[in-house]
Amino acid sequence: MDTDLTGSCQCGAVAFTVATAPLLTYACFCHSCQKRTGSAFSMGLIIPTEALQLSGDLTAWSRTSDDGNSNTRYSCSDCGNIIYGVGESSPGLAKLQAGLLEDTRNVEPEVYIWATSKQSWVTLPAHAQPFDTQPDDAMEMLAAAQTYREAR
Repeated sequence: MDTDLTGSCQCGAVAFTVATAPLLTYACFCHSCQKRTGSAFSMGLIIPTEALQLSGDLTAWSRTSDDGNSNTRYSCSDCGNIIYGVGESSPGLAKLQAGLLEDTRNVEPEVYIWATSKQSWVTLPAHAQPFDTQPDDAMEMLAAAQTYREAR
């Protein structure tokens, strides 16, 4: 995926650029993401927080995950679109919502998490290595992303 990614929320009040290529892209099938998106999964890009440049007013909402970690989501204060999230278990990294990019043609999940909650009609690529839940070690997801890229 290219560097210098750009995007915005639904109403355009929040705009962003990302000055580096994502570390990985993911699809999450957990029930929380299904509820949050109103869909079968969410898609995100893992990026260094320092690479994200934003303009516009944001609101924040925090929740505690099943494993006890705090996760905060930042949304447009006008339209409510979630822009990105951060978690205390992964300092320095942001989970940017992939659908907000201006050009989503090259966004393809490389890592599939919470596959145990996946809808039965969702079919993963043959070379995908899905995780039943979310790995405790982020290096496992980075390794899976690299393997996925090499198999393409």
